[in-house]
Amino acid sequence: MSEPETIVITDPDADRYHTFSYISWWQQEVVRNARVLVVGAGALGNEVLKNLALMGIGNLMIADFDTIEDSNLSRSVLFRAKDNGRRKVDAAAEAVKELNPDVNVLTWHGDINFELGMGVFRHVDVIIGCLDNREARLSINRMSWAIGKPWVDGAIEELMGIVRVFWPGEGACYECTLTDMDYQLIGLRYSCPLLARQNLLKGKVPTTPTSASIVAAFQTQEALKLLHGLEVQPGKAMIINGLTNDIYTTEYPVKKDCLSHNRLEPIEELAGVETAVTTIGELLAEARQRLGPGTVLEFNGELVVSMRCPDCGQEEFIFKSMARLYENAADCPNCGGHRDMNLTHRISGTETFLDRPLAQIDIPPLSIIRARNGSERIYLELTGDVETFLTFS
Repeated sequence: MSEPETIVITDPDADRYHTFSYISWWQQEVVRNARVLVVGAGALGNEVLKNLALMGIGNLMIADFDTIEDSNLSRSVLFRAKDNGRRKVDAAAEAVKELNPDVNVLTWHGDINFELGMGVFRHVDVIIGCLDNREARLSINRMSWAIGKPWVDGAIEELMGIVRVFWPGEGACYECTLTDMDYQLIGLRYSCPLLARQNLLKGKVPTTPTSASIVAAFQTQEALKLLHGLEVQPGKAMIINGLTNDIYTTEYPVKKDCLSHNRLEPIEELAGVETAVTTIGELLAEARQRLGPGTVLEFNGELVVSMRCPDCGQEEFIFKSMARLYENAADCPNCGGHRDMNLTHRISGTETFLDRPLAQIDIPPLSIIRARNGSERIYLELTGDVETFLTFS
């Protein structure tokens, strides 16, 4: 017969987390040491961050690409009028530190779809998605599945809400829930040849602060259960109908041949490799030490090496992911003609830019890059970036 678990009761006058110690399964040390990535710092993200800060989550990474406008103030508990025009991640981080100075915070301002290295997902304990678009959810889902990390999704519209846990290998994933119409809406963001449309109108989803509070509370609880190893229900959705006060659960079917169901194996951590200093040639040499001569590096998307105008002959070196460029990037700044792109998705060792640091060819910190030699492949994580990029303060 196993001995009962000891419950430590702390001094209420000296411990702000004293009340939590009465919860039988609560482990403040687990909470204190946790690394949680919150993607989206809008109405939902504000509420989730507030909850996590009050509970004493030790390390919070806040990711968002947007800035604050007046309409955010009616739904975002962490923002004030003086924050108008500021980056959401900065204002949210300051507010979190004011709520609880014990919390360490890391802010990241960028596009989750193309600018965050997949290795970041490996080095946090839980990912919480507080997003308002399908494309970003799909990106999180594919990265989480690739490295085997669970994530908690939340969504709100008017008085409706939904909370879902997606866990690789356990039930359906987010992409399993997408319909043909969903894929069409995601595809609208792109035009041939996959350059992002600069002027595509973004729909605004009507929400209320009450819906955000309710959904964020459930998201936070699911994240805490994951941190403590408690049971969750992956692949199912909790539907919250604020009009009728109904809450019910539905289960999604697993989609056969779902594109998200790909794992990166094996992943090798390169502790000495950093995007800011390691060159593409040096990374290729690391890969060839493992797989032998003839090994190539492969990217998930196309890299625009340069653009050349056939009308005036001017060529400009770009070194950016094609998915991050807008349509007008193809316009020649010299004569206004339409430029041709020089693209690559692999590094074979014959390139003229092998001496460029990885950061200078648009590789994000803590990326995971595929190395292949024939049918043999491994995935190389730029783990040296943990010490320089993934630092909470």
